Formats: sequence, C-alpha cells, structure tokens
Amino acid sequence: MTTDPLADMAVEVTATFDAPIDQVWVLLSDVERMAGLGPEHVSAAWVAGGPATGARFTGVNRRGDFTWDVTCVVTECRPPEYLEWTVGDAPDQSSTWSYTLSEGRAGPTVVVQRFRHGPGFSFVRQRIDRTPDEAGVVIAGRTAMLRDGMESTLAAAARLLDRDGGPAS
Repeated sequence: MTTDPLADMAVEVTATFDAPIDQVWVLLSDVERMAGLGPEHVSAAWVAGGPATGARFTGVNRRGDFTWDVTCVVTECRPPEYLEWTVGDAPDQSSTWSYTLSEGRAGPTVVVQRFRHGPGFSFVRQRIDRTPDEAGVVIAGRTAMLRDGMESTLAAAARLLDRDGGPAS
C-alpha cells in the first residue's frame, strides 16, 4: 500500500494585530482586499455574495512567470472568529485554508492562519508524481515558501490596519 506523501503537508503561522477583532475580521474576510498583500496571491473576486458559508470566489496566483487561476469555496464562516475555504470543491480540494481570530485581554487580535494540502490535484502533487524520489525536497521547499508567504501577507495586513486604522484603502 502506497501512502500519500502530501497527506501531512500543513503550515500554521500566528500573527498579532494591534487592532480590534472586528476590524481584523473585516480585512481578512475581504478576499478582494487581501489579494496583493502577499507574494503569490495577486487578485481575487467574489463570484456571488461575500464571506459566508457556501460563497465562492476566484483567485489569481503568480510565482515568477507562472500564473494560475483557482476557484475557492467558503466552507465555514463564523464572524469574527473563523473563516475557512477550500481551493476547489470538497472532497477533492487541492488545499484548505483558514483564519482563526481571537482577541487578547489588552485588545490586540491574534490570528492563526492554516494551510492543509489535498487531497486533490495540485502542482506540488503533479511534480511529486513526475519525480517521486524528490518528494521530500519538493514538500519541504513548498512548505517553506508557503510559511514565508503567509507570514509576509499577515504582516502586510497588520501594517495596513496600523497605517489606515481600518481595512478600507
């Protein structure tokens, strides 16, 4: 029996925002505004509605000269504490992403962003299928890239709230 080398691929990062949870929620749940704050996700648009369970949005990602489009589905939305979406439709999504927000005693908001791979198609899976002997290196490289991207995206979002005092630009 072959095990899936991507079954345990996950990334989690934590950031503290010096802003009330409601302000942080408004920004993080605005996929159109969040696009472009990080190194890979360059644009997004709601297909219909906004942040709510079942809502869909499209995203455009870019890494170097490679650009790809994705359709995402909000699978859980509990304002102002939790937002989760899949890239692609469950149960064959390529990944699941989420934000968990909690307000600290002194007012800052702690955000935990999570990424979980699979179980469906992804470019990482495609590369591993082509070069299975490199699976560990490929997974480690992509995991590090995701961690760096998530950290820089949350840092940019926190700076935006600090600078503007809210999510509107």
